[in-house]
Amino acid sequence: MSDSVEVSPLLAPQADGVSIQQVSTRCGIPAVTLRAWERRYGLLSPGRTEKGHRRYSEADMARIQQIQQWLERGVPISQVSGLLAQPDTADSARYESSDGPWQEAATAAMAALESLNTRRLEQLLNGLLNDYSHALVLEQFCDPLRAQLAATPSLGGLLTVLDSVLVAKWSSRALSLAPRRRQAGWLLVPVGGALPALELAMVLNRPLWCLGANLSAGELRSVFEGLAERGGGVLWVLDRWPTAAERQQMGVASARGLAEACWGMDVSQLPLPAEVSLLTGRRQALLSELDRLQHTWSTT
Repeated sequence: MSDSVEVSPLLAPQADGVSIQQVSTRCGIPAVTLRAWERRYGLLSPGRTEKGHRRYSEADMARIQQIQQWLERGVPISQVSGLLAQPDTADSARYESSDGPWQEAATAAMAALESLNTRRLEQLLNGLLNDYSHALVLEQFCDPLRAQLAATPSLGGLLTVLDSVLVAKWSSRALSLAPRRRQAGWLLVPVGGALPALELAMVLNRPLWCLGANLSAGELRSVFEGLAERGGGVLWVLDRWPTAAERQQMGVASARGLAEACWGMDVSQLPLPAEVSLLTGRRQALLSELDRLQHTWSTT
């Protein structure tokens, strides 16, 4: 790998703490959400530089981890403050089965879909994203809602409407993640629909490009050649079983010196070249693995 290729310093702290951008990258929480936890709910109190920039200490990072754990257990963000100082006892066990804000949001989303009120649907998404991470919104709101619609054939049209709103929503955000000039980044290549790749991009919150459509073999080769000049990796995001032609493309990026991995639907039986890493698990579980693979670019 050429020394001129810049690899993003994801976790390098400043002398007086960690910046909000670094916290966002490390924890997968949008900066706007971190600010809301501080201003609206009083959950955080980071230090400030002389110029007023937020700096988060290790104690702040530990507190953010606690907040995330409560939210994953279903506690509404508005109720987290009173629980942070409590031990994990039976008094807090009642939140294990709590629906948090998700059931109410799902009901409102169904009403918006049935009336084709896409503006209201986007407002619901924006409200949730102000308070919760992308990973949690996708896992607790988007995924169950899509599954509910997909399970009822008569609601297939509403699923198409929902997907169109989500694709538009995530596409604009994905563009902002594009790596800077000569910065290494992941190229997310969808196999099937683009939505799973876009959703993954939201959770990864790393320097990346996310293709919005399937490309032909020739088009992919051209993209890979450009990526190889900058350094980076290719992540195939599977929404369906790849065709024979698509399977032939897997491993091509590795041959050009690029890191290459595959994630999505159950691909445990998918024959992959040895150079292609098979990734499994929840979206947020990929963060550490992709960081590890990215680290290899700076050492090869």
